[in-house]
Parts: sequence; C-alpha cells; structure tokens
Amino acid sequence: MGQRKKVRLEQIAEAVGSSIVTVSNALNDRKGVSEELRNRIKEKAKEMGYEASETAVQMKNKSYTIGVIVAERYVKEYPSFYMEIYKCIAQEATKRGSVTILEVAGEKKEKLEQEFNTFQDIDISGIIIIGEMNRDYVNKVKKFHNLPVVCVDFYDVAEDIDYIVTDNFGGMEQMTELLLKAGCENLVFVGTPQATGSIMDRYMGFVKAMTKWEKKVDATCVIPDRDENRYSYKIDVELPDKLPDGFVCNCDKAAKTLLDKLMEKGVSVPEDVSIVSFDHYYSQVQNGIELTTYENDEKVIANISVNTLVKRIEGGKHPKGIRIVEGRVIRGNTVMEHKN
Repeated sequence: MGQRKKVRLEQIAEAVGSSIVTVSNALNDRKGVSEELRNRIKEKAKEMGYEASETAVQMKNKSYTIGVIVAERYVKEYPSFYMEIYKCIAQEATKRGSVTILEVAGEKKEKLEQEFNTFQDIDISGIIIIGEMNRDYVNKVKKFHNLPVVCVDFYDVAEDIDYIVTDNFGGMEQMTELLLKAGCENLVFVGTPQATGSIMDRYMGFVKAMTKWEKKVDATCVIPDRDENRYSYKIDVELPDKLPDGFVCNCDKAAKTLLDKLMEKGVSVPEDVSIVSFDHYYSQVQNGIELTTYENDEKVIANISVNTLVKRIEGGKHPKGIRIVEGRVIRGNTVMEHKN
C-alpha cells in the first residue's frame, strides 16, 4: 500500500468552513475559539486522519506574536506581491501556532517625521520588515523594541540584521542571457538603478550578462522608469528614438508601461522587439500577451523568514547575514528567437 498523504490544516479549514488560524488554535487548545467550533474542528481533523507533525507537537506551547511592517508605498505600487508575501508569512506563522500583526508604515512615519509608535501596547516577540525602508527607521524599530528583526526583500551590508532576499542579481543575469541566447544583439535595461537596492542589483545582473557576452554597456543602455526618490512609486517610460531588439525590464509594471507605449507606436511584441521582465506580477499584460519573466518564490521566502525569526526569538546565535532565495523563469510569449 502507498503511504497515505498527510492532511494539512488548509484542508481541515476548508472542510469546516473556517480559517487556518482558527483551526490551528482549536487543535492546539488556544483561546479565541468557541467550545462548539473547537469540538467540530477536532472531530473533523480526526475523521480526516490528521496527525500533528513532531515539530508542531514540540512547539505546541511555543506561541509567538510576530509584528510585520510594510511600507505604504509598496502596498500602493505592488499590492498583490507584498501582500502575497505577508499572507505566506502569516500562514507560516500559523503553522507554528503563532500570529502576525500587520502595520503599514506611511511615508511620514518612515522618515521619522511623526511620533514613533510602532506596535504600541502589543506584546510582540519579534519583527519582520517587508520591502526596503529608511535605514534610520529600521534602526529605530530595532532599538525601540529591542527584539529580533528580520528584513525581507532588501538588505543593508552595513547593518547586523538577518536579511532574506530574492535573487535579484542572478535572476536578472539569467533573464538577460535568455535574450542574448535568443539572438538579440542590442539590449536596453528599463529601470532606475539608484531608486532602490533591488533595482540596482537587477541592473548589475544585466551588466554582468552583457559583459560576459562582450556587449557594450553605457548610458544609452538604460531607460529610467521612475525618479530616484525611493518614496516615489509612479512608473513611466520614455521610448528611445532608435529601438533596440530587446528590453530587459526591472519589474513587470515597467514592462506593462513599456508594452503600452510600444503598442501606441504600432510596434509588435515579440515580432519587432522582445521583452523580458521580473516579478511575475501579471498573468497577462495585454490580450494574449504573457510576459517572459522571473518569478519570486514567496512561499520559500516566507518560510525562511519565519524560521529565521523564531530561531532568533528562541536564542539562536548563528551569524546574521543575507540569505538569497532563487526564483524561476516563467516563459511567456514576449521573446522572439532570431535566426543567426
């Protein structure tokens, strides 16, 4: 006989019409669940053959409240990406019997232009910060709470903090080489490298691939997509007078803006010009057009982030540093193979 598949909390939650958090609380005898619902959940779990993992049993009494901070501008610019990371973090925390409290930090708070009151009157055990934020603000959070902090989707080599980031450099090097292998000769990077650390890393990945293939890289190879103010989230792209045969976009929103401008000019993708991108933010950018892009693995990022934070909360002394998480290439229909 084959080994029976493990029953997951998500399956029990769906079966009883409740949330994963409620199911976890019921199975671990925590507060916040009525007696009737608790019994119903336990009965359904038993009926479905649910068995708590050894880790869950060991951690049954280790419940933490994790504070999660995300900058308001990221919620405006990339609501689905950053909220997906938060959702995955919340799910990972739930598996460990913990809960998350979300705070969206506005620009004034991040610039420390208003009273600092993050997670006031909430007894949290550690903090996860999602998305690049002002260094002074991050340090203020760390000193004010005197708790373990894990930063997601950005890093600062000058600070002694745990950072979990997607492979911006390697991923964009891979996407650039995809165009070069397809026969593209003239490539342009779409993005403002000075705007954020992530865009800079993606630009440097582009430069590495171009250099490896002995292609020219100068100022004409870059088209900005925003100003250099990190608090700006408005994206716009200006087409060059002479189009290259390939665009390497720092993110899918820049790619969509670029694609709209190309369509207005009557330029066909990928027949006239190829496009690769990063983030896998859209399933389709135009009718029938799917970007060839690099997808971040939000679930792995979330898993590593929560595990890292919990280890710190529990006294882990391993060296702090940057953990890079690889994504994967999503092949759409925006790249044309050129005949040599």
